[in-house]
Amino acid sequence: MKTKQAKKYNIGRRKRRRGMRVRYRFMRKIISAYRTSSLYIIKVRYRLIKRIRFKATRLLVFLFFRLWIKEVSGFDNVPAQGPALLVSNHLSYYDFLILGCLFRQQIVFLAVKKISQTFFVRWFTKMHIVVYVDRDRPGSTFFREVLRHLEAGKLVVIYPEGTRSRTGKMLKPKPGFVKLAMVANLPIIPIAMKGTYEILPPHKHIPRLTKCKVIVGKRMYVSPENPVFSDVFFQHRGDRKFRNLTAEQMQEVAIRIMDKVRMLAEEDWDDSFVEMKEQAETEVTAEVKS
Repeated sequence: MKTKQAKKYNIGRRKRRRGMRVRYRFMRKIISAYRTSSLYIIKVRYRLIKRIRFKATRLLVFLFFRLWIKEVSGFDNVPAQGPALLVSNHLSYYDFLILGCLFRQQIVFLAVKKISQTFFVRWFTKMHIVVYVDRDRPGSTFFREVLRHLEAGKLVVIYPEGTRSRTGKMLKPKPGFVKLAMVANLPIIPIAMKGTYEILPPHKHIPRLTKCKVIVGKRMYVSPENPVFSDVFFQHRGDRKFRNLTAEQMQEVAIRIMDKVRMLAEEDWDDSFVEMKEQAETEVTAEVKS
């Protein structure tokens, strides 16, 4: 009798333990599901709040910087969808802010690495993407990163002069953006900033309340079919590869593109570039005569 009672007791105890384990697993599943759903709700709310904050900040920024914008012309030349290279003159730090507030979508800016710690740049990266270029060791990392953004359908803003003009006149452009446009086979859209030098000149920290203009030109393709560059491509007709252009030819293409920007902005070439160009023409003339 005692053995039977012991067996019944052991069987009952095992059943109770099994039932407790089942209930424990069930409770764990409920807690896990509740935790997962709670985290998902928190993430969704966080993203929603972040998006609302981003939209509100962009609207406030747009309304604030509209105080400095007098006129925007030719903006319909910028594609509503798809990638393109936007090439602009660089007169002031306000070029970033004025141009950035005109776009509803997120665009990409190229900037020098040394300004990455500047307050307004850190704040600006909350609205747009900034790819930094190291002047001392440029490498090809930034080039690949820009190509990746272009492949993703982003608009990329480049300042070929490489730095702000200290005189309000256009500096000699660097030809890297020409190579980028030819590799990606994308149009270049010239943009002229007119009046931002007067708003915030170099070495000044407080902006003046004066108006500026933004003028967008028609898109250009760097190809032999474009009559603007047909003489440069004369020896390589039908070939779009940048490798077949010499450094001097790419520099000439860059100068012609930036000359379009210069004319839109009604700006003069910087004296240093004019002197350099005159010296080069004098040397060529001397070689021809000899």
